[in-house]
Amino acid sequence: MLGYIKKSLKESQNMSQLYIHGNTIYISQSFTNKISITDVIQKIERFVPKLLMNDIDGLYVANIDEFQRKNRSFNAMYKDRAIYISPDQDNEIDLLDDVVHEIAHSLEERYEDLIYDDGQLQNEFLAKRKSLYYLIDKPTADMSLYMNPDYNIKFDDHLYSDLNYDYLRTVSSGLFYSPYAITSLKEYWANGFENYLLGDRNRLKDLSPVLHEKINELIALKEEY
Repeated sequence: MLGYIKKSLKESQNMSQLYIHGNTIYISQSFTNKISITDVIQKIERFVPKLLMNDIDGLYVANIDEFQRKNRSFNAMYKDRAIYISPDQDNEIDLLDDVVHEIAHSLEERYEDLIYDDGQLQNEFLAKRKSLYYLIDKPTADMSLYMNPDYNIKFDDHLYSDLNYDYLRTVSSGLFYSPYAITSLKEYWANGFENYLLGDRNRLKDLSPVLHEKINELIALKEEY
């Protein structure tokens, strides 16, 4: 399905093109808010080494059905060597965060063995989830959900609706860089990568030393080739 969407967007008569590190951005829909895409491109090229985008064939700005899931909307996704970006972005910072977050997922797909195979990142993540469970005033989800590292829609709803991110931002601040990192092991990785490049790297190292080191290892490996 996304392959068909990708082909359709490339063939669109209204499409314009820009480039990030040589990767084409296909823009078929204008951003809903006033956003300088050129400023965002400059920041990405400054903060994200080109070698981290070698596995991406293109970026597409368009509203696609996959952004709507169970009455919730999402701004970006990575699939089949492409990043899809919603034109509904709040501002340049929102767009920058989304693109870097999806770059993390592209790297995760190729370097899954380095990131996950030794189990260290999962152990760090689940230890934090367990600690969070006991910090929450009135957990409305069973501990078994907290100890499942994979994405689970019931757990996602628990975080987003039952607890809400404002509450989680306070209660989890000593465990997770941001509430979205709690969602699943894969989002823990991508959120950490995003903040390694764009946020407070020292804070990330203090909170998540294994995650911080995994990112160091991946970048070092990419630099060797």
